[in-house]
Amino acid sequence: MKGLDEQINEALAILIENEASIDQELRSMLKNFKEEKKAVGYSFGKLCYCHYEAFTDCLNEDIYKVAAAIELLILSFDIIDDLQDKDSDYIWTKTPELSLNVALAMLVMASRTIRETSFEHKSTAIQILENYALRSINGQQLDLLNTCRDEQSYIQMIEQKSGSLTTMGCLIGEVLAKGEISSEVEEYGRYIGIIQQIKNDIQSLKTWGPKNDLLNKRYSLPIIYLLSQKNDVSKSVVSYYNDDIDAFLDNNAMENELTNGGAIRYAITMKNVYKFKALNNLENVAINEVGKDYLKKLMK
Repeated sequence: MKGLDEQINEALAILIENEASIDQELRSMLKNFKEEKKAVGYSFGKLCYCHYEAFTDCLNEDIYKVAAAIELLILSFDIIDDLQDKDSDYIWTKTPELSLNVALAMLVMASRTIRETSFEHKSTAIQILENYALRSINGQQLDLLNTCRDEQSYIQMIEQKSGSLTTMGCLIGEVLAKGEISSEVEEYGRYIGIIQQIKNDIQSLKTWGPKNDLLNKRYSLPIIYLLSQKNDVSKSVVSYYNDDIDAFLDNNAMENELTNGGAIRYAITMKNVYKFKALNNLENVAINEVGKDYLKKLMK
C-alpha cells in the first residue's frame, strides 16, 4: 500500500495544478496543505482503491483521481474541524479565514473530479459521497455541541462523524467497480471509523496538554466511564466540568484512575467489540488478501 500513497499523492498534485478556476495564491495554499496531509497518509483514498480493485476485472486508471478526490474532501473536513476546535498546529490554523476558502474549494473539486471521470457508475459514487459527507457533518455538529454524554448517544455520534467517512471510501470503490453496494462492506466500513475514533479518544488522554479531552471538558467513552464511577476522582471531574471555581484536576490521580480504574480498559473493550463485528462482516466479502490485510490493520 506504500506505493499507492505515492500514486494518490501524484494524482492530488495533478488535480491541484490543473484546476483552472483558482489563482496562484489559492493554488499555493492547496499545495502546502496537501503536503501536510502527505505526511499522515491517504487512508481514505486507499479504502476506495482496495475496494475498487477487489471487485473489478479491469483497472481504470481514473480510480487514482477518485481516491485523490476523496482525500480532498477528507482534508477539507480536517481543516474545518481544526479551525472549529482551535487545537491544531497545522499550517491552516495560522490563517483561518484564508484556509476556510481552501477547504471550500476542496469540497467543490472533490465532487467535480469524480463527475469528470470515465466511470459508468460515477453518478452513484457522487451520491454516496454527498450522503455520507452530510452524515459526517451532522456528527461533527453533535460533537461540537458536546451533548453526547452516555455510551449510546456517543457511539451514535462517532458512527456519523467518523464511521460515515470510512464507509464512504469503501462504498465508492465498490460501486465504481460493480454498480452496487453490499451491506457487509457498509457495516465494516462504519465499524472501522468507530474503531479509529475510539483509538483517538484513548490517545487524547495519554498526554496532559492542550489536546487532552479531559482538560477541554469533552466527552468520550473513557471519560463517560470515569464519570459513572461516583468516586472522589469522578466527583472532582464533575466539579471541573461544571465550572466549579474550586475544582482541581490532579494529573497523577486522573492518570491512575483512567488506567487502573477501568476507563481505558472499557474503551479498549468497546473497540474490540467493533473489531470483531467488522471482522465477521469482512469474512463474507470476496476481497483479496492485500486488501484484507490493510483493513485488518485499520481495525487493530
